[in-house]
Amino acid sequence: MKMIHESVAHDGVSVEEVAADYVYRLRKGDRSFLMLDAEVGLNSSASAKIARSKSSTSEVLRRAGVPAVEHVFLPHPGRKYRNVEAHAAARDLFVRYGCRAVVKPDGGSQGKHVYKVDSLSGLEETLDKLFALEQDAAISPFQESGLEYRVVTLCGQPKVLLGKRREQSWKHNLAQGARPVDVDARLTAPLADLAAAASEALGLDFCSVDILETSDGLLVLEVNDKVMLDHYLRTFPERVDQVSALYREAILTRFARERAQHSRM
Repeated sequence: MKMIHESVAHDGVSVEEVAADYVYRLRKGDRSFLMLDAEVGLNSSASAKIARSKSSTSEVLRRAGVPAVEHVFLPHPGRKYRNVEAHAAARDLFVRYGCRAVVKPDGGSQGKHVYKVDSLSGLEETLDKLFALEQDAAISPFQESGLEYRVVTLCGQPKVLLGKRREQSWKHNLAQGARPVDVDARLTAPLADLAAAASEALGLDFCSVDILETSDGLLVLEVNDKVMLDHYLRTFPERVDQVSALYREAILTRFARERAQHSRM
């Protein structure tokens, strides 16, 4: 957050802390907006909510023709409106996926409560764990992949690309031990194009797109409406200028929108 604040220090932008370490008001001239943690607020609330649902994101990308890992919604048994029985649907999908699947909270959890299952008994147990947390779930086929890529886009333009190589775990989350690596130059263009297509399909102006390298080619795994690059910077501190420039551009873009909206009133 200190880096984000400093990125606009010379642009006439002041930062007021509203709620400690969480809510900030940014001012530039007679314009201001609230920033929640590192969320600049360039995305519509509808697009952000869709991105936070793994199954909704999957369906949007499928209909847009964007190659992605399928995620299917499994509603909590206590949900008032539900048109499927989660356990039965999960069993059918598990078999269709070749008895290797990943089950996770539909709303995301930064790599927590994400389980790889390879048996029907394990599937049932995992669903019960997630439903005990009062969460809806999503199921997807397990995709063998040593590398995952994250592409940050701003207004449809790829700005930051990084690779994540899994270590002891099968997961690629940086917060859980995966190692950031440079992206092969030959993959830069296809990764950028895929990320741009995903962000456009979801209507997200500032987001990060996670892409798996699989035997079926590059597939979007998920899209995050919140851009966090702290683990990336810990590994590559020399790239702080690149990330600082990204947040500066995002914040100034938000102010430009505020001015344009004000001028139309």
